[in-house]
Amino acid sequence: METKTSFNEKLNKHMSFIILAAGILVRFIYVLKSTIYDRQYDIGMIDLDSPTTVSGGHLAYIQYLYQNMKLPDVDPSTVYQFHHPPIHHFISAVFMKFVSIFTSNTDVIEESMQWVPFACSVVILIASLKIMKRFMMDEKALCFGLALLCFHPSLILLSGSVNNDCMALMFSVLSILMTMVWLEKRDIISIIGVAVFLGLGISTKQNVAELAFAIGLIFLIILIREIKDRKNLSKLIVQYIAAGAISIPVGMWFYIRNLVKYGMSILWVYDLGNDSWQYTGNYSVINRFLWPVPSEMIDNFTHFKIGCGYNVWMQIMRTSVLGEWDMASVSKPIKLIAVLLMFTGIFIAFIAFLCMIRVFVLKDENAPVYDRLYKVLFAAGYVSVMISYLVFAYKYPQQCSMHFRYIEITLIFTTAALAISYGRLKTKHMRIIWNTGLCVFGMLSLIMCAVWCLQ
Repeated sequence: METKTSFNEKLNKHMSFIILAAGILVRFIYVLKSTIYDRQYDIGMIDLDSPTTVSGGHLAYIQYLYQNMKLPDVDPSTVYQFHHPPIHHFISAVFMKFVSIFTSNTDVIEESMQWVPFACSVVILIASLKIMKRFMMDEKALCFGLALLCFHPSLILLSGSVNNDCMALMFSVLSILMTMVWLEKRDIISIIGVAVFLGLGISTKQNVAELAFAIGLIFLIILIREIKDRKNLSKLIVQYIAAGAISIPVGMWFYIRNLVKYGMSILWVYDLGNDSWQYTGNYSVINRFLWPVPSEMIDNFTHFKIGCGYNVWMQIMRTSVLGEWDMASVSKPIKLIAVLLMFTGIFIAFIAFLCMIRVFVLKDENAPVYDRLYKVLFAAGYVSVMISYLVFAYKYPQQCSMHFRYIEITLIFTTAALAISYGRLKTKHMRIIWNTGLCVFGMLSLIMCAVWCLQ
């Protein structure tokens, strides 16, 4: 009996490591079985055997950097996807250069770039685990949240995505983590970490800048407190100056370069135009942002055409678990699995949203000061990202503008709230219900990943 108890204790102690290892293994298999053209976004083409051409797409961007090791000397607004800042593309190109030392097979070199987002996806899981640990939840709650992130299909898809989404999410998560670390330590090293990761994130993808509002709010709250106390005000101001001196040039250099050199707006966004097949501006704002026409919703669930129509919430539901995978021609059993995965994901997301309001918005006098500031950070981060997303979807009425990958960081916020709430469940029966829901979602996700890998 003692041996069995000892084994169970050791198992519980290392359960988070086991779940993390399983999540990494799933991503490894997914990347191994997927090519750089499977379930990707805006990638264009790459052909290292051909001379450099300034064609469009993320792959062409990476190829240009690989072959020239410098930015294209063209107006980024005139070439598809070249308006993105180059951190991800440059790191991918450098990694391909490293691989080329060991092989001259261009197919292998081209496919090797997929290991860059894989590495980023591993960092996301580890950093997310460290974030949840800072909320002082018990091991079972920690494992619940970690398992959701490890087996969430959107994060698995991201691990093989050769555009800049995965690296942007990695820097976003690291920025949040370092902000939490700084709240604990209040030292110059931590705030430099915040500045570096936030700056690199903005130099990877423009929408990472949305987190600056939440982080800036935390800095403002601490500044107001220090002004009242007058204890460490000068030290804090020095830290803020250092953070600004690092994050602004690191984050904004590419945008300022394009503004000065090409007269390109800092907030320039590629617009597909009103004649695009993805255009949704011909539908009413009510149907786009509140509820869809029932016939359109049923049509999407029945036929699974690419995209999810014109309703923003339908698009979030669909793309959060299935990406933009067009299943119009797949078999009915796979469609059934997809429907079950979608509805299970919707249910968990709804519960997580309610948990987030309960944990991060409602006041808890018993929480320590730093814990309350964590909650402000997460609530403000969620709100700023969602508002930016909805404004973007309104200004650029295209199906692709409503993709979940633009708000992927909110998954970290809601999962943390869900894990905290799980730790507060008072009965064993409720934990069994929650665990069952998570297991069903995880199994459906793994089945869907197997379908993708076997295609």
